[in-house]
Amino acid sequence: MMKKIMVIMKKDLRETLRTKAFYGSMGIVIFVLVALAAGLGRNIDAVIEQETSLAEIVSAIQPLVSTTAFTLSLMLMLLFCMYTNAYTLTMEKVKRSIESLLCTPLSLRQICLGKSLAVFLPSVILGLVFTFSGTVGINQFFIVPKLGHFIMPGAAPLVAILVAVPLIVFSFASLMITLQLIITNIHWINAALIGLVIAVMFGLSPPVLKFGSASWSIVFISLGVAAVLALVTIYLSRLVTKERIVLSSKG
Repeated sequence: MMKKIMVIMKKDLRETLRTKAFYGSMGIVIFVLVALAAGLGRNIDAVIEQETSLAEIVSAIQPLVSTTAFTLSLMLMLLFCMYTNAYTLTMEKVKRSIESLLCTPLSLRQICLGKSLAVFLPSVILGLVFTFSGTVGINQFFIVPKLGHFIMPGAAPLVAILVAVPLIVFSFASLMITLQLIITNIHWINAALIGLVIAVMFGLSPPVLKFGSASWSIVFISLGVAAVLALVTIYLSRLVTKERIVLSSKG
C-alpha cells in the first residue's frame, strides 16, 4: 500500500517542482520573512532601551522570538500549501488527467493520501527550514550583536512548531485535496481555502491567544485545531467517489 502511495506522492512532487507557482511562493516567503524580521528588530531595540539588566532583557525578548517563530512556521507552511502543491491537482482536473489516474488499481484512499503527502511534506520541510533560518538570522542581526546571547524560542512554542503545526498542515492539506476532488468550481475552492487559512492564522495569532514562551496553551489549542480539521476532512471524505471526481473535473 505504501509503495503505491509513494508513487503518487513522487509524481506530484516532480510536477510541483516544474511549476512557476512553486518558485513564486519562495519569493513571497522571503518577503514575509524579511518583513517580520524587520518588525521584530524594532521591537527588540525598544525592549533593550526600556530594560536595564541582561536577565530582564532576555526574559522580555524570548516571548517575542517564540511568538515570531510560531507565527512564521504556521504562516509559511500554510502559504506553501496554498500557492505551490495544490496547483498540481487543479491542473490534473483541467487537463482531465485525473480520470486516467482513476483507471489504475489505486484506491481512492491511496490517491487522496498520496496527494495529501505531496502537499504536506514539502510544505512542512520548507516551512521549518525558513522558520529556523529566520530565527538564526534574527539572532545574528538583532540580538547577538547587542546582547552577546543567542535566544531560542521556549519549549512550548518549539513543541508547537515541530508537532502541532505540522499536524494542522497535514489536516489542512487533506481537507484541501478532498475539497478539490468533490467541488467543481475552482474559484469556490480557492475562496473557501483562503477563508480557512485566514481563520486559522487569526485564531492562533499571539494577540488573540496571548501566550508566553512558557505557556503550553498554544500546543493544546493547536492540537485542537488540527483535530477539528481532521474531523471535517473525515466527514467530507465520505463524499469522495469516482463518479463525483469525474463530474467535478468536467465542471
